[in-house]
Amino acid sequence: MIPYFKKEVPLTIAMWDFSWLQGHHPCGAFHDLERCVIEAAERGYNTLRVDVFPHYYLKGEFTFRERGMNRRITTWGFTRQPGGLTVNVRAKVIELAHLCRKHGLWLGLDTWKSFEVLGNELIPPEREEAVCRGWADTWVRALRLMREDGVLERAVWVAPLNEVPIFLGNLLQRVRDDGEALTEVGDGKIRYLRPEHDALYKRLNLWLGEAIKAEIAGDQIPLLYSGVWVEHYPSRVPAIYDAVDAHFMPDAQLTDADRAALEKAGPGASGFMLHHQQEPLDLALFGAAWERACRRNYAAMLRHALEFCRTTHDSLALPCGHRFAVICTEAYGPCNHPDLPEVDWTWYKRYNADAARIFAQFPWSGLTLSNHAEPIFSLWQDVDWHYQSNAYIQSCVR
Repeated sequence: MIPYFKKEVPLTIAMWDFSWLQGHHPCGAFHDLERCVIEAAERGYNTLRVDVFPHYYLKGEFTFRERGMNRRITTWGFTRQPGGLTVNVRAKVIELAHLCRKHGLWLGLDTWKSFEVLGNELIPPEREEAVCRGWADTWVRALRLMREDGVLERAVWVAPLNEVPIFLGNLLQRVRDDGEALTEVGDGKIRYLRPEHDALYKRLNLWLGEAIKAEIAGDQIPLLYSGVWVEHYPSRVPAIYDAVDAHFMPDAQLTDADRAALEKAGPGASGFMLHHQQEPLDLALFGAAWERACRRNYAAMLRHALEFCRTTHDSLALPCGHRFAVICTEAYGPCNHPDLPEVDWTWYKRYNADAARIFAQFPWSGLTLSNHAEPIFSLWQDVDWHYQSNAYIQSCVR
């Protein structure tokens, strides 16, 4: 590990995504927001990665529709309040920044809501630049208000859009017309990572980042590229970016016997599944088969993490001499772990902690422990696991 830019320590990052706001209601996990911030600090986190909803920051009140009322498995962004949650987004982001200032945490400013800000229609080639620059302009207008509101004082990065190859790439007509079918994100089989699209993504990332970089340069806030899996950053990311966020979320390594055992839990159980797709599974069978797979293939899983670190480390230098700093805010796997008593967290915690220890031996500037490291999941209640793992990350500064 190395310190993050002008900070004296690496970032230990809890990904609170959009859940921190959409779950801020009487029955939600983030109802007592200050308590949640205090708990993050107690667990050794110094940074919260959050959606600051720049498109809603510019407006008055916004109502998040109720979501997840009848779901068995918790996932990100549930609003379990009948009739939805009406909130002043700007006021709540200001409150979060104040609480982070009070309790010594920083904020990574992100946004996930690509389908809301970019729409659902496929983007033809002639509209690509206008769409990207339009979203950047929305960010710029929101950032000016955030500066007035004291939010930028806590910011350690601004990322124009989460996982650009997926959330923007999925909307590009030319990419959709020229690629393999999307299969397992966890295994990196994503058509949006094809090398022939590198030049296209470099233009997209310039259009997304150029105006934002100019706006935050005086604040000395790094511009962050949010990627996924292994990308060749020099070919895809312009030098205006200061850092990249490399996401690594593989499922367990599986033998044929493991796949067969998992499929007994339900069709598709051996592949990548979102939380809501796991609801019909026999989760007791799933949990037992997943644990056996981890026991059997654990060394291969750790080698996989090591190889990702090596490959990422070797892909950070541009020909001009600029080298991107690198962090990881989504890790280590699986991306979607069903949070029910039938599925034990023991092997998940063991793998994520060991993978984090492998990552910590490389010059990363910030790491997370899990996509599930937030109050909406029961994993949050294991205070010692978070604290000890984050303490190890902090101790590995070169």
